Amino acid sequence: MSYQVLSLKWRPQSFDDVIGQDHVTKTLINAFKKDRVAQGYMLTGPRGVGKTTTARIIAKALNCLETKNGIPCNACNICQEITDGRNLDVLEIDGASNRGIEEIRNLREQIKYAPMNAPYKIIIIDEVHMLTNQAFNALLRTLEEPPSHGKFILATTDIHKVPSTIISRCQRFDFNRITEATIGEQLASILKEEKITADDESISAIARKADGSMRDALSLMDQVIAFAGEDIKIEDVASVIGLIPVDVYFDYSNAIHEKDSTKMVSVLQVIRTTGLPLEDVAQGLNQHFRNLIVGSVDGGENLLDLNEDHKKRYTENAELWNGKDLLRVTKELNELEYSLKRVTQPVIHFEMTAMKLMEMDTSVSISDLLSGVEPTEIKKNPNPVKQAEPSPPAVQYEPPIPPSPQIEKPQVASPPPAIDNEKDKPNGKITLGEIEEKWSGLVGKVTKSRPSMGTVLEHSKPVQLNGNKLTVHVFDMPKFSVGSLNRNNQVIEKFIEDHYGVLLKLKAEISMEKAPEKQVEKINEPEKHDNNDGDKVISRVLEVFDGEILR
Repeated sequence: MSYQVLSLKWRPQSFDDVIGQDHVTKTLINAFKKDRVAQGYMLTGPRGVGKTTTARIIAKALNCLETKNGIPCNACNICQEITDGRNLDVLEIDGASNRGIEEIRNLREQIKYAPMNAPYKIIIIDEVHMLTNQAFNALLRTLEEPPSHGKFILATTDIHKVPSTIISRCQRFDFNRITEATIGEQLASILKEEKITADDESISAIARKADGSMRDALSLMDQVIAFAGEDIKIEDVASVIGLIPVDVYFDYSNAIHEKDSTKMVSVLQVIRTTGLPLEDVAQGLNQHFRNLIVGSVDGGENLLDLNEDHKKRYTENAELWNGKDLLRVTKELNELEYSLKRVTQPVIHFEMTAMKLMEMDTSVSISDLLSGVEPTEIKKNPNPVKQAEPSPPAVQYEPPIPPSPQIEKPQVASPPPAIDNEKDKPNGKITLGEIEEKWSGLVGKVTKSRPSMGTVLEHSKPVQLNGNKLTVHVFDMPKFSVGSLNRNNQVIEKFIEDHYGVLLKLKAEISMEKAPEKQVEKINEPEKHDNNDGDKVISRVLEVFDGEILR
């Protein structure tokens, strides 16, 4: 078995081959051109981004007899020996197995001797953060003033574990994570040379799974090639690296948008049966909602690394969402991804978060609340252009039990019936007419004690008395104000009992009809004497949030 994995076969052999680290390679090439090579280099960054590879290229650029401006020839014996790791003048060790003070003392002794067949004796210490404090202290003097033929190249993934005294004696280069686009381009180039075909979505999925590491991307590609052969499809990639189909993500988001608990439970069951780590699922959901946010922006589909069908699907689905809702869901999913690593029952926590998102109401700004805009209206019509159509608002503002115009108008227009005997009184004690006559007095009492409720009652009118159940219609008020009135109906019923001497059950309903003329005059009356804009704002806030002023 002489097969060589892709990460070794396609390992960069010159600075031009190193991808995604232009700030490092350009600096090193210029240093060689100007003959300003330091005695020590510290290479730091995440895994698989080219630290050890760059260290070997530096060694070749220093020792190659045919080098030109820091570009090794990769053809001479010295370059071949360094590439194969058998050059006697380039000593490459790892800090994990050579971490003690004795090993560092041996290095100090070896670097004193002149190189055998190369200009420099170079020591490469990989994962240098694994050295002990005593070993670091023993290295300090030699690292700062090595022999003229000695060079040190240190590499680490945990720079914060390296003493600052070591870092200050080296030139530090921070390697960045490689972008998905750069990894995808490199994978496509390698597959072309290997005569293997793969669709763009497969390459994008592997690049995203690699999380900025080119070595991880090539290792995943090796697995996929072993599974799928020379023709790679996204289904093959999903099977190997454990990707959830995009349909599951859309079902998850649609269940939240439609408040469909049955669909959400079925989606959770599918996720649970896949056996994938929930951290990966949460990460995929975050990416899904990120795509929805990008797709909701004009021209955002061009920023999605997906095939055309999926781009179109994301842009169409994004039109159904309110942008504020997408941001709130993304925030919850970010917290979920972080907390899954710490909770004792991650599955239950994942499912409860899904149910929490199901109960989340649509977003509405304070200005919309003060202006009386309904939250449901915002949710169903996120596009301002669509809200300009006259018909949808009329449908959305229908109350849960819409009053029939044929029934309401006689009740409002007709005079109170004459009370001749007890049979004209629905509850045997009081009639609707008597309630209407004294209604303004009741509103005044409620307003003095509970201003927010009184404000809503000022826009109301009793319309029906059935037994001990009093139905009140509210005019020219937001729907949630009626909900606030019903939630606090016990308080108002106490005022009714004190005012009328009768215990009645109150039920408030929104009315789409215009307020009667007398009612309109009463509503507008305070505004004629109120010239203070600040008082108007305070009154409106108290009305919307059912608040009180504490003296």
